Amino acid sequence: MNPLQQDNSATLARLHDLDRAIANHAIWLARFNRQLICREAPSADDLAEDAHTRCRFGAWFYAAAQSDLADSTSLAAIESAHRSMHNIARHLLACQAAGEAVPGPDYDAFTAIATRFRQLLRRLEMDLMERLGAVDNLTGVWNRQAVNLRLAEEIERVQRTHQPCTVCYADLDNFGHINEIHGQRQGDAMLKAVAAFFAHHLRRYDTIFRIGGEEFLLCLPSTDVIQAGVLIDRLRVSLAGHTFALNGESLKITASFGVVALEPVFFIDETLERVERAQLIAKAEGGNQVCVWRDGWDEAA
Repeated sequence: MNPLQQDNSATLARLHDLDRAIANHAIWLARFNRQLICREAPSADDLAEDAHTRCRFGAWFYAAAQSDLADSTSLAAIESAHRSMHNIARHLLACQAAGEAVPGPDYDAFTAIATRFRQLLRRLEMDLMERLGAVDNLTGVWNRQAVNLRLAEEIERVQRTHQPCTVCYADLDNFGHINEIHGQRQGDAMLKAVAAFFAHHLRRYDTIFRIGGEEFLLCLPSTDVIQAGVLIDRLRVSLAGHTFALNGESLKITASFGVVALEPVFFIDETLERVERAQLIAKAEGGNQVCVWRDGWDEAA
């Protein structure tokens, strides 16, 4: 195994450990909320002054923090948020154990710090994904490895803020002809140019992934399917009308787009299947179209 493979293997192991630690934290959080809601007796660990070191996440974190998991600033922010979260949790559980009402503002503070803690963990996940190679080498956008993490983050935001999010599947029409007629060099240049075109025409907080040879996924936060249909149709028209100057040649290309809402009731794989299906409908209609998937039926934009 060469040094690069060793580094990737170590990063992947850290990422898997982090995933397990986050899952353990979710279990603790669910148990904590159940204790408050159902007025169950708290555990001695949760009432201890060092509760943040006794939970399964804390046990992992204080061991992992000795490695190069992240820079010291990131680790300090995670440690501070985790400690504060447990301090407030201990206070709320103590109030309940004493027969007192749980103060609303204190519970709001707990919710806020728990959300902040989760955001910091997501950021750490993304940092590890970057180390692992979650960026497409050709186009510079995110690759398929990053899709699940990014969409999981958005699903969490949708649940928390009740703001919509939409995903779009874009497949370049007749892209194989470019490789056949103009060569792979021009094909690669076109993929880079289209990725840059998407980045220029979308908003700075939208996310672009290259998930296949000529296939892209777009994540559009704070956008419902109606708004996304309009936005993506503008993108489609702009792309179809644009001439790419590539290595001394002028080339044009179109794309077929599928659009669906990112809904927490669906698994991420189900969402990806639905959005790809919408794109295939647009492709079947002749390409250079947008298909918006809403409530189980399809509408050509």
